[in-house]
Amino acid sequence: MNRIALLSAAGVLFLVSACVKPRVYRAEFAARNQAEAREKVLLQELLERRNESTNLIKQVGELNQTIGSQNEELNDLRNELNARTRQMGESSSKLGSQLTQMENELAAKNSLLDQRTAALQKVQSAQKERRRILNDLKTNLTKAFASTAGVTIEVTQDEAVSVSLPDKTLFNADATTVSATGKTMLKPLADLLGEHPEYDVEIIAYTDNSLPKDKTIKDTWDWSLLRATNVVRLLIRDFNTNANQLTPIGRGEFYPVASNATPEGRVANRRTIVLIHPSLPAVPVTE
Repeated sequence: MNRIALLSAAGVLFLVSACVKPRVYRAEFAARNQAEAREKVLLQELLERRNESTNLIKQVGELNQTIGSQNEELNDLRNELNARTRQMGESSSKLGSQLTQMENELAAKNSLLDQRTAALQKVQSAQKERRRILNDLKTNLTKAFASTAGVTIEVTQDEAVSVSLPDKTLFNADATTVSATGKTMLKPLADLLGEHPEYDVEIIAYTDNSLPKDKTIKDTWDWSLLRATNVVRLLIRDFNTNANQLTPIGRGEFYPVASNATPEGRVANRRTIVLIHPSLPAVPVTE
């Protein structure tokens, strides 16, 4: 349509040009050329703007798709974040409950440990005090019998103090009655019992397997018990020792420390042990 218009215009101009002056024609022709050139430029710019517009529309569409995709990803992330937050809240609550339970259990165990530690300390304190009393008694007896040869003193496993008296010093030749030197040897024991009426004492007599000539003695049980009883009687009679503190025990020939086949062995087997049980603090009972 533009070509037809241009041809028509050219024809008209041709007809007119024949009638117009050359200078006017040239001016009009130049103006027309300028207008056509300007139109071409504007047309080209219009085409470029359309292309740019088309590209921009395409870019906007792509951006919209990208934004939509990013919005979906963002929503997914929000949902995941909310889910994890709820899960963390549940886990935190569960962990808090477990921690509280563990703290309560630990507190209970610590309390039990403190109780048992306190009980153990009481037991150890009582045992320490018992050992002190026994060792002090051993020390005092060692000093008291320091001038008497043949006396041995020791703390026994059953928490008593054992005083072993030499047989030849304690008894007369009949091996039954207490001698004068034996009475002197027993005085430190009597003094100790007088100062400590709470002490319990066992007088334990042992013999060998040969009976003395005394026909009234039936066997070594009878013989050993007679020896122990004579010691108890002397303590009561001559030193006014409380009879409730004393227990005579005869064990005969049945606990030998040596062979009865030799004179030396028989002498060793005839022995008298004074077993002293001091008053000791009770050891607390623990679970």
